[in-house]
Amino acid sequence: MSSNNNQLEKLLGGNAFTSTFCINQIRVQPRPGEIIVNGITHVLEPKVMALLIALCEHANTIISAEALFERVWPRSVYSPNSVRRNIALLRKLLCDEDKSLIKTHPKRGYSLQAQVTFSAEHSPPAVTETNAEKSKHTNFKPIVAIGFTIICLLSTLLYFWYLDSNDTNEVSVLTNLKPITSSNALEHYMRVSPDASYMAVVTSSSDKSQEKHIVIRDLKHNTTWQVSTISKPYRYLAWRNNHTLIYSSFNGSSVEFGQIELNDMRQTLLQTSLFERHDIDWSSPLFIDKANNLLYLANQNASEHSRNVSLYKHTLMSGEVTTLLPPNDEFKPYKISLSEDENTLAMVGFNTQSKSIVKLFDLNTLEQRTVAELNHDWYFLTWHSSKSSLLLSNGSQLSALTLDGQWSMLTYSNYHFLQYLQLVKSKLYFIENRIDEDLYLARRHAPANVKTIANSNGVDWGASLSPDETKVAYISTRNGYAQLFLKHLDSDTQTLIFENSAKELAIAPPIWHSNQSIISALNNRPFLLELTNNKVSVKWLENIIGVPLARLNNSDTIIYADKSAQGDTLFEYNLSNSKRKALNVHLQNRQLVVNDKNQLIISANNVIQNISTKTEIMHAESANIHLYASPSGMFFRTRNANGYHLGRYDYQSGKIQSTHALNALCKQHCDQLIGISDSYYLLAEKQRQSDILSLDIN
Repeated sequence: MSSNNNQLEKLLGGNAFTSTFCINQIRVQPRPGEIIVNGITHVLEPKVMALLIALCEHANTIISAEALFERVWPRSVYSPNSVRRNIALLRKLLCDEDKSLIKTHPKRGYSLQAQVTFSAEHSPPAVTETNAEKSKHTNFKPIVAIGFTIICLLSTLLYFWYLDSNDTNEVSVLTNLKPITSSNALEHYMRVSPDASYMAVVTSSSDKSQEKHIVIRDLKHNTTWQVSTISKPYRYLAWRNNHTLIYSSFNGSSVEFGQIELNDMRQTLLQTSLFERHDIDWSSPLFIDKANNLLYLANQNASEHSRNVSLYKHTLMSGEVTTLLPPNDEFKPYKISLSEDENTLAMVGFNTQSKSIVKLFDLNTLEQRTVAELNHDWYFLTWHSSKSSLLLSNGSQLSALTLDGQWSMLTYSNYHFLQYLQLVKSKLYFIENRIDEDLYLARRHAPANVKTIANSNGVDWGASLSPDETKVAYISTRNGYAQLFLKHLDSDTQTLIFENSAKELAIAPPIWHSNQSIISALNNRPFLLELTNNKVSVKWLENIIGVPLARLNNSDTIIYADKSAQGDTLFEYNLSNSKRKALNVHLQNRQLVVNDKNQLIISANNVIQNISTKTEIMHAESANIHLYASPSGMFFRTRNANGYHLGRYDYQSGKIQSTHALNALCKQHCDQLIGISDSYYLLAEKQRQSDILSLDIN
């Protein structure tokens, strides 16, 4: 702790705020780097504490992000992301979910809206204020103090109720939220070395970049360096030992497995490709057992939650591949985690009702047993060996599951997406994925005139225009979880139309069945929304499990990808009589649209096909084709080294068109284009940040 004290003293320069003080009812002890919230002590990193103190020094006034950065990171190149990241950490620790304690003032900075007090012996030097300033602060502070006291009191009562209601099981306590990375780069996956000294990370400069690299981070000295010798679409990592990394790389139609050998300083000695599998194009995170077997889930022409997966054992010495578990409709695993003794795999997967269940798979006997049935959410998991339990994340909430099936929520939740857990000793590492996506609309005859549809602090996505082009349905996480909203274009008003009161993880993009009805799905459970007389009714389509993809023209029939069995088979489903019909076609991770004759058109890699007539429409040089359905013709976007290109396939003539107007539009909006109707272009602007964080757990 002495080194932390020295670092804090250096940052504060003998400031009076090195003594104990209070922010409303929160006790702050700068020297040991502690804050006490609701009776729980949290230990802060010196820079996080320095940021808090800088805000306290300017309590109830605005201080710019630049000034905060200069105070906490002197003589460093300004990075607004560092300030935002640590502000977010403080808000979480200070019980400030509504951002009323630490307020953001757009383009101006931040302010701490609170009463900061010292005991008599630790009072700071008096600060001169004008009468107007005193009056303003005096009127505001009691309101904030009373409100915050009530919130924290309720939180305390809930916390102790939680402990009491779970007194049969020892509860894990999470403290000391800390950033491991905080930069403009994106972290996609990470694994900590067996000796817990280093972390290997897959990183890229932007979300759109396919050029990824592998870096090593020294967890003791906080230094980072690149170890991959070439850029690849790296995906997952596993440490073979303290000096060898195994990686997977997704190459479109195959998965490559490679190795990076490191010296004692964890610098690269040699990077080699071990083997490539052309019979799969997706694999799960990797684990290596004590016999040097690589363990992973994989499938072909599908994705992580498409179910037709197998569990493989891949011997690193010989390259021999063994199928441990073939595809099974009763249990479709999507995540695995290897126990500390390397004898047992924990698996989470879907049952026939599309609920996540957790199983244990004995690698010696090849026997499996069910631990618990959870719910319809999707989960990441890691072992908590010291407690013979598992830690789970559904993306926003951490939970613990004992091996006898006792499931309990932990005292940590997150409005962002929490993924890829790894527990090392008593420290939990994970990636926090933060996305801000906003929706816009532009008229086709005036594409420069852009109208905002949704611009929240969450993710606004999946926009779909009604057939009469008067409304836009879209998904938003503005309230902390996915919900469906409706934007009325004439009145510029919006309505919540699907609340998702259970706060489940995933809502499928909405599809308009008519001007007054919408089809979607909640965690693969489809439903129909009827919008009549300013009222919304929900009808669950109980006899199917899947994701709606399209509606047939002038019909009560929809096309959906079946998620109850292997392979994402396409089905027709009639909303009037609830009858379904298998089309004997697998979606295979392809995009689908319906033409004017109700024929199915798909794109995959660099080919567009009419699968109803079994004919090829076009073959593009680019492997990145995106389709946009419209009433009279289908638009398609391609991308190559020179940028985006937009074309149109006319349904009547069967000809492909590329016009000056389309090229002009593409230069302006192609990277944001998500939909095209007769009158409008639907646009989305997306910003993504991801960082690696850690929590202490006991």
